[in-house]
Amino acid sequence: MKNNIITQSIPGGFSVIASSFIAQSLEHMIPWLIVTFSVVVCDLMFGIRKCLLLGEEVRFSGAVRRTMGKMVTYFAFVCMVVMINIASGNKWNIDVYSCLFVCFIEFCSIISNILKPKGYNFNLLKALGLFGKKVLDVEKEDMSEIITKDKE
Repeated sequence: MKNNIITQSIPGGFSVIASSFIAQSLEHMIPWLIVTFSVVVCDLMFGIRKCLLLGEEVRFSGAVRRTMGKMVTYFAFVCMVVMINIASGNKWNIDVYSCLFVCFIEFCSIISNILKPKGYNFNLLKALGLFGKKVLDVEKEDMSEIITKDKE
């Protein structure tokens, strides 16, 4: 009888802990999934706008396929970092920083989609370099290399 109680209590205890972990993870995940969904849909809309303004063919299936690929990748990433954060005891807030990084990537894509029809390119590497050097008081001439006019 004693052996039966032990073998039943271990899986029961694990299921309580696992369900609590999943519930807590979902509670933290849902707002970030909504934010991720929103920025990906905004990127899709600005991408379609860019193609229409440039006179390029807009293929609905291609645009949706790329957008769904982004969503799957970003949603899996959000789920992973939130679960790691919960498992680590919410010590480092890696979910916040990681999800803001995803939003930053999509924001750069949106900016690029806005500037491209106007004949400008957005140089992310130069922008990040300038942002890093901003603390060191960068010269104003360096700013001109971040957004450049297309050579047509």
